[in-house]
Amino acid sequence: MKNKIMILSLGRTGSLPVYSDNIVLHFPKQAFDYYKSKYVVEGFRIPEQKFIKTYKSSISFILNTTFILPYYIIILLPRIIKKYKALYLPYFHMWNLPFIFLFRMLGREVILTVHDGVLHKGENGYLIQKYSNLNIKYSTQLIYLTNYVKTSVENSLKLIKPYIIVPHGLIENKYIYQSSIKINRGKNLLFLGRISRYKGVELLSEVIEEIDENIEECIIAGKSNYELKIKNTHKLKIQDKYLSDLEIGELLNWADILILPYLEATQSGVITLGISSELPMICTNVGGLHEQLNEDECIWVEPNKDSLKKGLLSLIHDDNKRNFLINQMHKKKETLSWNNVSLQIFKFLIDNE
Repeated sequence: MKNKIMILSLGRTGSLPVYSDNIVLHFPKQAFDYYKSKYVVEGFRIPEQKFIKTYKSSISFILNTTFILPYYIIILLPRIIKKYKALYLPYFHMWNLPFIFLFRMLGREVILTVHDGVLHKGENGYLIQKYSNLNIKYSTQLIYLTNYVKTSVENSLKLIKPYIIVPHGLIENKYIYQSSIKINRGKNLLFLGRISRYKGVELLSEVIEEIDENIEECIIAGKSNYELKIKNTHKLKIQDKYLSDLEIGELLNWADILILPYLEATQSGVITLGISSELPMICTNVGGLHEQLNEDECIWVEPNKDSLKKGLLSLIHDDNKRNFLINQMHKKKETLSWNNVSLQIFKFLIDNE
């Protein structure tokens, strides 16, 4: 009897496995089987989770896609036919498509969460975009994190599918202190997250060079996916590496202001970390960021040096504004619980069977 949902979370690193785990943790346990990468290094344990051996390098991707993936398709086929009424994919992964085709051939529903849709400039490439498009095209329903992403996908792919928009839940970190026991002096600035060309770290470094007398230190922390030209200075420090939960928590506890100087964006998991840590934020007015934060919940600037510099200086020197934004983030936390996010998604999965 087909009465369960098959959920695949095959990512290994980054925030996507964490996003998936947080959603599934709040689903009714009898409603799904949850398959994760054997090599996952982020996220946490879900009761009765199952593992699939994916890949950890370019070489293992080629070998395991050629030999291991077909093995899993064959082994899981009887279970898919007998048990699963739908496939839920919390994010894009290179191994999603064979499972999408299989479920569609069996006349089953496929629900995919689209985080970016149209990939950012300088990220991945033409073939990855085309492959991502196939995932979207052959899914039967879509979940978007922002209306901005939905509009981008529909305009780019010229397709309309049943959908729901569910914002990203809060990325929590057990090492984060509550703002009530922190003293915010406005002197420690932080950029956090994967460093890509569209993230604007070069723009930030130019601004820091001009305002360095107003701060104690600015840290840019996260693994880059291109060769950074920025160098460490007395006031600007680069941590170009993958960060553990402990390191992320320590950085957020250290910071007084979190900066998102993005040149473009769909949405940002870093914003949810800023909300969780109740930090004042400065965000560029791009993409779907305005759907995550209201007009009075951060300092909005344009993606250019003059605007970012003006916004930073105003927040650095305005204690009242920083305290107001801290209080706004404290209230914001209540609206983005994973329980609420998961409930919306689960209802959508059930309603669209």
